[in-house]
This record gives sequence, C-alpha cells and structure tokens, in this order.
Amino acid sequence: MNKSVGIALGVCVALVLWMASGMYMEDRAELSDDLANDDSSSSVIDNRVLVEVTDMQAQEITSYIISNGSATPDREVVLRAETTGQIDRILVEEGAFVDAGSVIMQLKMDDRAIRAEQAQINLQEKQRLYEATVNLNAQNFASSSEVDNALTQFKLAEVELERIKLEIEKTFIRAPFSGYIEENILDLGEYVGIGNELIKLVDNDPLVVNAYISQNDIEYLALGVEANVELVNGRQRTGQVRFISPRANEATRTFRVEIAVPNSEGLRAGSSVTARIPRQQVTAHYLSAGLLTLNEEGDIGIKTVNLEGVVEFYLATIELSDANGMWISGLPEFARIITAGQGFAQIGEAVRIAVADSASIDPSLEVPPIRYVDLK
Repeated sequence: MNKSVGIALGVCVALVLWMASGMYMEDRAELSDDLANDDSSSSVIDNRVLVEVTDMQAQEITSYIISNGSATPDREVVLRAETTGQIDRILVEEGAFVDAGSVIMQLKMDDRAIRAEQAQINLQEKQRLYEATVNLNAQNFASSSEVDNALTQFKLAEVELERIKLEIEKTFIRAPFSGYIEENILDLGEYVGIGNELIKLVDNDPLVVNAYISQNDIEYLALGVEANVELVNGRQRTGQVRFISPRANEATRTFRVEIAVPNSEGLRAGSSVTARIPRQQVTAHYLSAGLLTLNEEGDIGIKTVNLEGVVEFYLATIELSDANGMWISGLPEFARIITAGQGFAQIGEAVRIAVADSASIDPSLEVPPIRYVDLK
C-alpha cells in the first residue's frame, strides 16, 4: 500500500468517527431533555387539602318544641274564716290528703247552739200563731191583714233559724276540693275574725306545666296535643296541652302554654321540668356536635363535598340533641359530610378526600350511587 492510499483511508476513518460522535451527542442531548421533562412532570405536587368524609343519608324524625318550665298545682286556695271564734280543733295535719267536703278545722261553737235552740222555739211559736190566725180568719174573727202579719212573723222566724244554722256550719272549715294540706296557718286556740287566713290547700292532680313558647313555634300547637314532660329527677310523663294563651307577653314575645299531666302517683308540684311538644316531621342527619362550623357571616352549619369535589356549606338547624350527638336538618338527603379536616377546607375550594365508613346509610334502601370525581 502506497503512502497516498494510507492517507486517504485515515481521512475516511476520521470522518466516520466524527460523524458518529455527532449523532451520539445529539441522542444524548435528546435523552437528557426527556429525562428533564420526566423529572419536571414528576415533581408537580398536589397541594389540595386532604379531608375525611362520610357518606350519610337523612332520616325522617319528629322535631320538638322544647321549653323549660315548672310544675304547679292544678288548683290552690287559701281558706279564710267566714265567722268569728277560737280554733277548737285541727283535724288534718300539714301534708295530708283530704277529700272534697272533709272537715279540716273547727271553731268553737260558743253560744251558737243556744241561739239555734232559741230560734227553733221561736219558729214553732210563730208557726202556731200563724195557723191559729188562719183558722180565725176562716170564721171571720181575724182580718186578712192579721193573717198577713202572722205569716210575716213566721217567715222571719224561719230566716233567723236558717241564719244561725249557717253560722254554725261556718265553724266547720271544709275542703272545697280534694287535695293536700300545704299549711295550717293558725294554731289551736287562736282567735280568728272574718277573713283571716286559716289553711292553704293544693290540688296536684293533674300537675300543670307552664311552658313559654316563642312566636315562631306557636303555630304548631293545638289543644289536646300530647307532650312529653321530663321531671328534674329524670322521670318522664305524658300530658296534654290544655291551654294556649291568646296573646303573647309584650316583654318576651312568648305565649304561655299549660300542659296537664295526670298525677295518680302523688308527684309534688314546684319542681323544674322540661316540656317537649311535637312540632313536625323533618328529614335530618344524626351528627356529632363537633362537626358544626361557622361560615364567614358567622352562621352555624356543616361543610360537605359535592360531586365535583368542592367544599360546600349548608346552614344547620338543630332539631334534637342528646349526650352523643344531634339531629341536624338543612342538608341534602344524601350528603358527603366532612368529618375531619373541615377547619382547613375553605368553602368553594377543591379538596382531596378519604372516604370513611358510611354506616349511616341504610343498606335496605335503594340508594342511588353517588359518583364523585377521582381525586387521587
């Protein structure tokens, strides 16, 4: 091989190597760009707030008007003296039950018995005089005016006897109705005048619960509606609405309502009670009170996530409550309620979700599936 051919071959080899190195660098640059693009796409982070939600279904319940009141006697009266005299006997102790018409206390008779006997004798005498005058008039020995005068004297004697009998009856202090002796105001031997207070008598059957209902709720009430009454010791009774005030209190704008509660067990009046009167049927969700939150206007409500994964706010009305939670109305029948993280989820903001158990949905009902956007 001569020298010129060797040089030519060397130049060709060098040219091939140069071209190959250029293609390699181009491929490497393209690969670097691809890797950079992959790295930039994988470095995008989803900054949406993660919240836990629970799918819940509303149930139909009875909402109640709740009012705190007091249990008072159906009737109470202060018995007063209708005649004068000393207290001779106290027949019933304080706290005892008495039947209507029973003698509770008696005043001394003094001279009333003597006056009654005297009035009886006078009546008999006037009756004989009248009968004799009538006979004389029939024989034309007495005038008609004499007959009329004798009749007048006879009637006056009758009136006098009745008057003293009534005064004697007033010395017996009787119960005007069945009830309990709350207080014997005076003691044995004390002198009383007409109008002096003697005894306080109360009738606790039925007990009457006085409740005060707001003007917004009064339209739901009617006479005869059954109401649940819970006593301060936790015992519960059922009564009926028997009176609704026709006019609201001018200061409080509330209406006084009386609920009559049968009291065959001898429950005592005066204690505090809580009355629950049915208002209407509503659909509500049973939630923990801790799920309640506020919007920017300060309204109380519940945050949910809609079909597009956006946080929504619904005003909440508390229908019922107990130690474990409360029944809330105002939400859709089927709702995805935020149960954790609601404090970080803003209204109108898209969020990521983690679905908790939906134990609140009744599996026996044909509930249409709720389809949500895949936010993974």
